[in-house]
Amino acid sequence: MIRQGLQNKLIYSTENTIKEIDLRSKSVSVILANLGSNIYSLDCDYKNGYIHFPRHDINVISRFRYPADTPYTVENVTTATQPISLVIDPLYENVYWTELYTGKICKCNFKGLNKACILQDDNIYAITLDQRNRWLYYSTFGTTRKIKRARMNGSEKHSILESVEVTGLGIDTNGWRLYYMIHDKGELKSSLLNGTNIIDVFSTNKNQTSIGIYVYNSNIYCTNGTQLLKVTSSQAAASYVIHTDTAKTQGVLLYDEMGRYKPNSN
Repeated sequence: MIRQGLQNKLIYSTENTIKEIDLRSKSVSVILANLGSNIYSLDCDYKNGYIHFPRHDINVISRFRYPADTPYTVENVTTATQPISLVIDPLYENVYWTELYTGKICKCNFKGLNKACILQDDNIYAITLDQRNRWLYYSTFGTTRKIKRARMNGSEKHSILESVEVTGLGIDTNGWRLYYMIHDKGELKSSLLNGTNIIDVFSTNKNQTSIGIYVYNSNIYCTNGTQLLKVTSSQAAASYVIHTDTAKTQGVLLYDEMGRYKPNSN
């Protein structure tokens, strides 16, 4: 649902490029181009008005002010080693990211200061945050294929789901369920936050193409090759294609105009 008088935008990435779709008019525009990297993840700092993203191929975490008058410009926040996914913690104004091949989860504040690595595991891909209970959820993507969770300081690390090749994670804060995209099968599933009560939500019917997801008000926005999809998380799950791009889509973020007026919104 798009609120009356407000314009929600879907921000998404392809190789080297970040674009936006106006969900009212369906118009598509390029925000940033020639970024020199694949971009697999995006998240928004509503309080300060920035979208953060990892630039996997050039080893930096970057951001740009959003919304802003064009042209948009990129600011580099900090260096990282092949970062692939990130999540914003609005409560303490930190950004957490995963480094695929070092197996690290690291963090810094929004200005790039107080940088630290909080844990190391097998190769790590996706990450998301349970703000209420203060858990980080992440997927291992190396010799093991699991979903794990740990506290914000890296403690209490443990597995909640086994044998899943996950590239996208998100939490529904209405129903408090975890959603995850199984990359090799193109299957979107959900569970309770402890990994129990698994539900098959939706299948893209494509393998090795679906990467990022973004969960918002019990709707899941996901990628499927060149397509961007919206999937409802009701018992009778439905989906529709929002947009078909000419390039492979990777990361996706639903920007809610109301988020700008909510304290500590994510």
